[in-house]
Amino acid sequence: MTTLKKRFRITRRRLLLLAAAVVAVAGVGTCVHLSGRTGIHNRLAYDPEDHEDARRKAQAVSKVIHRIEGYACKPPNLVVILTDDLGYGDLGCYGSRAIRTPNIDRLATEGMRFTDFYASAPICTPSRAGLLTGRYPHRTGLTFPFSAGQDTIFRSLLRRAGRAFGAFGAIDMHGGESIALGMPASEITLPEALKLAGYTSACIGKWHLGDFVTNPDYLPRRNGFDYFIGFNGANDDWPVAFWENETELVTDIGLDQAQYTGRLTREAIDFIERSKDQPFFLYLAHKDPHQPCIPSEQFKDRSEGGRHGDTVEEVDWSVGEIMDCLKHNGLVRNTLVLFTSDNGPWYDGSPGALRGRKGQSFEGGYRVPLIAWWPDKVRPGGVCREPSMNIDFFPTFLHLAGLALPNDRVIDGKNIFGLLTSKQAKSPHEALFFIHHNEVEGVRAGQWKYFRYVNSYVYPVPQDKPHTFVGKVAGGYEYQPEGADEAVSSLGSFPLLYNMDHDPGESYNVIKKYPEKGRELLQRIESFEDAFARNPRGWLPPIE
Repeated sequence: MTTLKKRFRITRRRLLLLAAAVVAVAGVGTCVHLSGRTGIHNRLAYDPEDHEDARRKAQAVSKVIHRIEGYACKPPNLVVILTDDLGYGDLGCYGSRAIRTPNIDRLATEGMRFTDFYASAPICTPSRAGLLTGRYPHRTGLTFPFSAGQDTIFRSLLRRAGRAFGAFGAIDMHGGESIALGMPASEITLPEALKLAGYTSACIGKWHLGDFVTNPDYLPRRNGFDYFIGFNGANDDWPVAFWENETELVTDIGLDQAQYTGRLTREAIDFIERSKDQPFFLYLAHKDPHQPCIPSEQFKDRSEGGRHGDTVEEVDWSVGEIMDCLKHNGLVRNTLVLFTSDNGPWYDGSPGALRGRKGQSFEGGYRVPLIAWWPDKVRPGGVCREPSMNIDFFPTFLHLAGLALPNDRVIDGKNIFGLLTSKQAKSPHEALFFIHHNEVEGVRAGQWKYFRYVNSYVYPVPQDKPHTFVGKVAGGYEYQPEGADEAVSSLGSFPLLYNMDHDPGESYNVIKKYPEKGRELLQRIESFEDAFARNPRGWLPPIE
């Protein structure tokens, strides 16, 4: 037995001790949680059963989405290539020198590169929910990554312990549990909407929007897609199942992962070739470069970015294969390709010059690459520096398909086709919100980004939000000499205000120079929270 195996060997005695510890900590943690469940850290929490609408579950999508009158354009093919945990600085066209990405770089040269594009969450499940629905993930209830439905007792206990410690603020897991168990039937996904315009669709790769192994209601084909082949969840959340449509092909892929980037690429090419005579939507959601980062033999040790870099280079190869397929089949003039990531990098990977990583509301967690490619529509070599988010895909795609937005719900995303074509100079968003678990931590409006509270992740107290127990006790104190008008913090201070034009790395807090701007942005956060509390799911009376 290796040292690593010895370290994680679970005896009955260790399991019982862990269970006892979890019960003890959970008891105290629950008291802390319940005592503050209406606090800042829980303002977006709600019971989904209290706000579900059976009528919306049953109603046809065609009742609330209509064709745009007079629309006569040919609907384009739509391709979204989504990577997993790709950092802002992991691509050559975004500054990487350790990882070679010639195909993705060519996509940027022939298309447009976005510098200020955001995922709708800094973690995978909610980010994917936002992309497919056009709504902030909390409206769907998909607020935290799902563990495998067939989880082990040990890992289940560890997660409970994590949430208990999170209630103290000791680790960053306060609210670390999804409100909903999977994509609600009342949500409208992109493939469901696009079907009204004659699209066929495929989800190829990682799903992670409800474990269909234990509940078939969460299968992609029950959420609008015509074809599916891929995984139920993250490639490190074992058992990781591999399915095609409603059939399980592999119960657990384990560490036998080297084959899957190639296989998913071939599946994507097959879908394009059999769908080329009608408009299609391809959602290719790679498992990489999410750890454990297992490339095929062809790409092992090819990069200077370790195994993470090897898998990024294999994804780059995949992009080249997809683009060659589009060109070979004469589809380039009527196909929009978007390449992006679900959030920032985790342990490996580069956020570039940005602060923070996956799971954090700093730029390194939320800001991700976006490259848009569509010959004759998207300006070659273009660079867009306006803020936008993956919730914008939904309204943009519906616009291109000649469809109006649903009239019975809030769609938080905006149509960014004007940004893609350079016909619109400014972002259509007045503000974008940065949500961490059940808390709105920050907001960006124009060049300004504001945090009410956010864990600093700085020595010696990384978890220092002052509204948590640990933050109050260990997060420093204010020193104010007798007779002085102002106090100074011994460690971090709040709120935080950053000028993104001058300081995208969030290194210089300018709140004291621009206090009025800080108050204005705090008001935006509070107004969003108030509106959300009144109507968490964002339902609207349907327009007859």
